[in-house]
Amino acid sequence: MQNRGYTIPELIIVIVIVGIFSMVLINKTSYAFTDTDEVAKDTERLILIKSATDYGNSILETVKEKDQYITGKDLMEAEYLIDENNRYQDIKLKLSYDVGSNSTKVEILD
Repeated sequence: MQNRGYTIPELIIVIVIVGIFSMVLINKTSYAFTDTDEVAKDTERLILIKSATDYGNSILETVKEKDQYITGKDLMEAEYLIDENNRYQDIKLKLSYDVGSNSTKVEILD
């Protein structure tokens, strides 16, 4: 007798195995994209804090006297932040004086 192909149970088993492998692969890649999104957000946050700290240190005497409240737009106008997409324009920041390090402390207000 001549073998003409696979039987239905064999095909079903192969389809089930391929389906399981594809589910595992999709699950793993979705975690990879989630992690990169979080890394990007953390990096953007660090850039914003660094820019605001540099700006605050440039006006340190004013910050020593009283806490300053600024926005991302203020940082862009003072040329401490480049924001081509206007993502940070409306973010509010609080600059306060840190006695221990004699510099500006930045807090992002949500």
